[in-house]
Amino acid sequence: MHIDPEHHLEPRKTGQRAFDVAITVCILLISLSSLVIALVHSNTLERMADANSRLVETNSWPFIGYETGNAAGKDGNAIEMRINNDGVGPAKIETAELKWRGRAMHDTIEFLGACCGYRPDPSNDLWTDLMTGRVLRAGETITFITLPKTVRDAATWNRLNAVRFGPQLALDICYCSVFDECWNADVARMSLTPRRVDRCLAPPVPFGIPKPS
Repeated sequence: MHIDPEHHLEPRKTGQRAFDVAITVCILLISLSSLVIALVHSNTLERMADANSRLVETNSWPFIGYETGNAAGKDGNAIEMRINNDGVGPAKIETAELKWRGRAMHDTIEFLGACCGYRPDPSNDLWTDLMTGRVLRAGETITFITLPKTVRDAATWNRLNAVRFGPQLALDICYCSVFDECWNADVARMSLTPRRVDRCLAPPVPFGIPKPS
């Protein structure tokens, strides 16, 4: 079997050394220019891809905040304690931990008892709601405590009204975006810089789980 030797393409010689050198230099410059253009084009495409990725992430960014206020109730004002999504994308609420004076609370009953002397009674108008295991769309709110002001519970209401903004209350929320980018923050501090985390870890005492009897 006969194999033809490999031929390398070279510029045709003219016999004039200076001219041949000039042609060779021109070919090298053209090749180098093509390589530079290809690299610039590749870098431009990468930057555009990164920019599009950041744009998608920005348009799906959640931000969980804390709110508390008074709402009109049948017996007077009701204190509401809420978390809300002030971001532009859905938030998956993974974990919640509510602490009073540094001690984690199991549920609303334990918290109100510790902070405000609350005594459970079937006739009380206390309303509670779970925060975790839910997806909060942009602009949505979860009101996790609603305590109406009644004659029977006036002392508890007044105490809660005084401490709901205070430094003794901490509410750690860990939440994730639809792209599983996660943040953790004590939302009661009302900070604009939640801490990025790889994933949400369950706290030792998750808020919302009734205290074992």
